[in-house]
Amino acid sequence: MADLITLYDILGITPGASAETVQRAYQAKANQLQSYQVADAPAEVTQAAARGQKAIDAAWLILGNRAQREHYDEQIGATRKGEGLATPEPHASHPRLGLLGGAADALYAADAPYWGAVLEGLGALADLVAGVPRRSPRRSEDVIVPDVRGLFVRACQDVLTMAGFRVRTARLTENPMPVEGLVVGQSPRPGQTVPRFSTLTVQVWHPPRPPPRGH
Repeated sequence: MADLITLYDILGITPGASAETVQRAYQAKANQLQSYQVADAPAEVTQAAARGQKAIDAAWLILGNRAQREHYDEQIGATRKGEGLATPEPHASHPRLGLLGGAADALYAADAPYWGAVLEGLGALADLVAGVPRRSPRRSEDVIVPDVRGLFVRACQDVLTMAGFRVRTARLTENPMPVEGLVVGQSPRPGQTVPRFSTLTVQVWHPPRPPPRGH
């Protein structure tokens, strides 16, 4: 799965994670994106938080359901029927989702409730990783800058590294909470064409620490 960005990456966990770990990872990120956390933040933060929420909701609705998760794992090559974790074999991805692997196939096969909301989230997630190549980059190529706003930092770094970018982070919050940052801005902007191995700067937001009591 080294050439895939998966729903596990969106939650910051590995395919072998327990059900409890999946739930904790989702809840931690969902808590970070709650409206009260971003209520006083600039518009770019609230927009990225809304985008990120759709992505983690999509991940949770598949990975939080045992049957859907098993089917998804088979689609992305994390498991084979009757086996544990296995080396992935080549497979065709759903054309709309690209590097997300078989998320939509897992969804349809399971006939999951709320499928419309899930597909909306998966569509947002597909947009987040649009333009990431499956093959090894050649230095002479130009690339289109993917839109990574709404990704948490680790998944963002994976996306950009696979796309052939160097990554520089700029922290926006002066006194941040000790949680993983959310990407809310980037330079160059999405859709621009730049030489491969260019440096892409991402602006990273954290919820600020609450002021000490009595202040």
